[in-house]
Amino acid sequence: MTREQMPVRRGLAPLDERLSEPERRCAERLRELRERIGLSSEELAERLSGDGIRVDPTRLSKFLNGREVPRREIAVRLHRLAAACEGVETSPEEVAETRAVMYAAARVRSPLQAREFELATAREDLYRHRARAVQELADLKQELQDERDRRQDAEEALEDLVSRSREEVRMLTEERDAALDRIAQLEGQIRQAGAALRLRERAVETLDQLTCATNVELAVWEGGGPGDLAGICAAVVHLRDADEDEAAERLIEQIVLGYSVGDVMRLVEEFEAMRRVYDSTSVERALARLRKPVDLFHFLSRDSGESKARSALLTAVASFAPVEHLVRLHKACVEHGSSELDGGLRRAMLREGRTVPEAIDGMWAMDLRNALGV
Repeated sequence: MTREQMPVRRGLAPLDERLSEPERRCAERLRELRERIGLSSEELAERLSGDGIRVDPTRLSKFLNGREVPRREIAVRLHRLAAACEGVETSPEEVAETRAVMYAAARVRSPLQAREFELATAREDLYRHRARAVQELADLKQELQDERDRRQDAEEALEDLVSRSREEVRMLTEERDAALDRIAQLEGQIRQAGAALRLRERAVETLDQLTCATNVELAVWEGGGPGDLAGICAAVVHLRDADEDEAAERLIEQIVLGYSVGDVMRLVEEFEAMRRVYDSTSVERALARLRKPVDLFHFLSRDSGESKARSALLTAVASFAPVEHLVRLHKACVEHGSSELDGGLRRAMLREGRTVPEAIDGMWAMDLRNALGV
């Protein structure tokens, strides 16, 4: 690369003396990474943007001058760029150090961003614990199978007592009894491990929901909008108008996962009032695809009749929900005696040409297939 082709980087102004110590350390860390990367502000801002995060040169300047703290994901992107420029692997330890510096600055400057850091850290810890619990449960099940095989071998050997000495019989009996005791112990541990894993799954689900809601609030805050439904609508509209449709769709998915079905349907009404039909439909589709059948059931069964919102959501569910979710929704309707909702679901599925493939087995899948009459 010739000197003329080298990116132009403007010198950075001295840091404001009024910055707190955490803010100063954060700005200095970011400046150090920028120097290692060696890109101009325009190029670096472009490389840092994506996946719902927008960074322009003005905002990058705020990061580097300590006037704003970057989102948590920015730390990974900066270190990946630096590592690529230096021809080395990204260091998880360096990323963790940068995130710690950013978190300290966020606690001083932005409680909302500090909340994002706290949730993300807790989420990562919980995912690690869940993975460990899954492995421990698998190990226990394997040990249980080994003990059952050992018991089976001992019992088969005991059946042939004619050719066995009394001592061999005693040893085999003890081995069988020890295997039986260990099996009972392992079965108890597996039940407890399974219960602990279910609790971790619930905790992960709750934390994921909080994380999505926090990301939405951050998107609204970064866009300068109010922190309510109008602000959320404005954030989506802003992304659409900037031709950032993928970012808008990701934000809609986070809204759907982070808020109650009732709140999300009120957002649909906001979009319809603004005559943003595409966005209202996009929200309904995301609800149908991403939310659990039990959540949809509670909302749809809350009121009987054919309200506009209920009919629109039921049509979206029939069109876009995974077939397995439709089967579970049908099951919930039958178990709770919601025949009106079940009938509406089946009619909507027939209108949209949805069927339950033979590959999906189980009593409730067969029941829905028979109810559809196809």
